[in-house]
Parts: sequence; C-alpha cells; structure tokens
Amino acid sequence: MAETVQGIIFVLTDTPAIYGSEMDRGGVPPVFVRDIDTLITRLADVTVAGMVLEISKVMKAERKDRDRLFSYSGTFPVLRTKINARHGYPIFLDSKDSFFANLEAVEGKRRRSHERKKVTLSCSFSSEDDPSMAQPMEATIRDISSGGCFISTDQLPDGQPFLHVCIPELGCNRPIFSSVRWTRCEGDDKKHCGMGVFFIDIGDEQVKAIEEYQP
Repeated sequence: MAETVQGIIFVLTDTPAIYGSEMDRGGVPPVFVRDIDTLITRLADVTVAGMVLEISKVMKAERKDRDRLFSYSGTFPVLRTKINARHGYPIFLDSKDSFFANLEAVEGKRRRSHERKKVTLSCSFSSEDDPSMAQPMEATIRDISSGGCFISTDQLPDGQPFLHVCIPELGCNRPIFSSVRWTRCEGDDKKHCGMGVFFIDIGDEQVKAIEEYQP
C-alpha cells in the first residue's frame, strides 16, 4: 500500500539552492525533483501535495510528460516560477499565500491564486500542434487573471490537454501556452459553454497587461 503523506511540496528544478527556505512549510523543507517522471511517481504516493513548477523545465519536457504532469493540476495546487538567471533567484508567478492555503484546504475547497476579472474580450486559440496559430478558432473570454481564464466557445477541444491562446485586445500578440483544466458543454442555460484554462508559459508583459486591464 502506498504511503500517505500530507501536505508535501514538490519543487521541479535543477537548482534547489536558489529557493533557500522560501518553500519551507512549518519547518518542513520541500522535496526537490529534477524531472517530471520522478515528480509523477512521487505524486502517486500522496493524498495532498503542492507542485512548484519552473516553467522553463515544463516547456522543455516531452509532450507526453506534460500531459501526465498536468493531469494532476486539477488535484494538486500549482505554483509557477521563473528563474531570474542574472541574479539567481526564483520569480513567483502566482500567490504563495494562496498556494499554501490551498494545501490546507479540505474537501476540494480552494481559493484562487489570482482574483478573476469579469470581462468580454475577443480571443483566438489553436491546438498544441499549431503554435503559429495558422488555424485559429475565435472565441470570447468571460473572466481572466494572470493565472488563467474562462473561454466561452462551442468549439471545445476534443481530448486536447493544451492550447495556444492569443488575446490581441490586451496587446498580447504572443500566444500563451495553456492547459485545459475543464470544459463545460450545453445543458445549463444560465452559463456559457466553454472551458477553463490555466496559463503555463506567460510573459512578464502579458502578466502586466492582464493585471492593469480595467474592464
């Protein structure tokens, strides 16, 4: 029987030293792992955990490994990081406070790492295999934060865990590589058909544009 461990934080990184004690929780240090395969193996043995993911490592991983990794993103809290190579420290793209709070949440109740803004923004998205967006699908974003958004569309991706999302109205012409967290089809006339997406590879200028946008 697998060992049950509560509240372990796993950090995907090649350079554990740069995190110092940033991710210690209650005096307990995190577990550092260097590859996705090891991370997934460890996640299979726990009931509550958090994932600190360096986006550069995620983007360099093979597609099948990314698919496996983000299959856990709906179960375990995620904290995205980037490394400031010049100064050698991690930049946290999500709220650490919310990340830690989510580890303590019970019965699946969590709070968002970012406040969502109600918006009506035109966007386009394409499949993972179409990063240049040669065959985009048009849609509308109904709420957004620098962590992700809800895309209203009846063109739901069929079994595709990743998408490229472009939001020209925010000056974000560079597609944002994203994972599909969930989809909602017809059946509830009070809600839009569409999907919730989690931004994975988002640039600093895109984060700023989203945070400064006033509906």
